[in-house]
Amino acid sequence: MADGARRTVVRSYRLDVGSETELRIKVKELLFDDAYLSKVIDDKKSWFTRMEVLDLIYHQFFFTANSLGRQPTTSQYFQPLAPQTLALAAAAIHCALSEYASGKKATVMFSQDEYRGTFGPSPVINFTQEAATQSHISGRITGAPPPPPPGGATPLE
Repeated sequence: MADGARRTVVRSYRLDVGSETELRIKVKELLFDDAYLSKVIDDKKSWFTRMEVLDLIYHQFFFTANSLGRQPTTSQYFQPLAPQTLALAAAAIHCALSEYASGKKATVMFSQDEYRGTFGPSPVINFTQEAATQSHISGRITGAPPPPPPGGATPLE
């Protein structure tokens, strides 16, 4: 997961270009208030709307026919996505971004000991269940259609 997160952040945030100062500022802005996990839409913070999280989860769990999210014996753990899976991806991306916090890449250990409780009291873990339900993250990653809205009505195309 950590290596996938490293590739994702370098590609998504272009961490391989720019000066040390530019890189340090960019990473600080992304890490501040978990900005790498959200966007402000209509003056409201929307969690897990950044494609980087979805990209990481897709490549880690759904990319090939042999991926865990596609195996009959393990797919139930990924469809729908559990809040813990979102928190794992969030922690991995946080770790990968932290490696560039000084403006130069310095490997940070991604382990349970290092990240235990990091997302516990933060909005990241508190809103993962709501975010997964409201934004239909599972369907966006696996290609499945989103569930119908409450009441059985179907959305207009």
